[in-house]
Amino acid sequence: MRFTLFAVGFLGMALVQVACKRDGETASPGGECDGMCGRGTRCDGKVCVVDYSQDICASPETNETPVVPMKPPITSWGECYEDRNQMPKFKPVDDKSIPQFDANVARNVDMNGNGGDEQLNEAVLNSHMREVEYAINDCLAKAACYQGSSLPNGRIDFTFRLMGTGKVESIAVAAPTGLSVFGIIPCARKAVADHAFPTYDGPAMTVRYNIEIGGAE
Repeated sequence: MRFTLFAVGFLGMALVQVACKRDGETASPGGECDGMCGRGTRCDGKVCVVDYSQDICASPETNETPVVPMKPPITSWGECYEDRNQMPKFKPVDDKSIPQFDANVARNVDMNGNGGDEQLNEAVLNSHMREVEYAINDCLAKAACYQGSSLPNGRIDFTFRLMGTGKVESIAVAAPTGLSVFGIIPCARKAVADHAFPTYDGPAMTVRYNIEIGGAE
């Protein structure tokens, strides 16, 4: 699975800066030490002593990304485990209420700076999309059951707009003919749209990802 992320507004990486605490006015070096006292010290008579009125800097904070729990990867895509003779009459998933993604649709951006600039990071998105993949695989497995044979190899591409509320606003799914049978596309669209992503304080994100489907043994 590969990701490409786009955000409306700010999208970037935060740089960790040294955190400093100022307890008072900085004392100027001088006195009888002839300017030999370094930062954080001052001249007391002829001796350099620690000056606690100057900036006291802590060690830089680490910028390690916390490990996000994730389900194991799917190793068998689109395998039918049901009795094909017992399958009910095929009825495709109704996805008419889910808007199609359109990159040209106007989006509201707060130009007054009142909104946040937070975005979901890749680790969080990977974890949630892994959950969605399991639902998508159910769509593929059902299609394979109705087809009566294994699904062909191919790639399914997803593009969706994710809002700060954690809701998917719109989604587009593209797949080759062999992976568009028995309602795979509407089922996959609904799988993504129904997933509850984490909320965040920031502009909408356009997320693109794809999954490679291999033929079942």
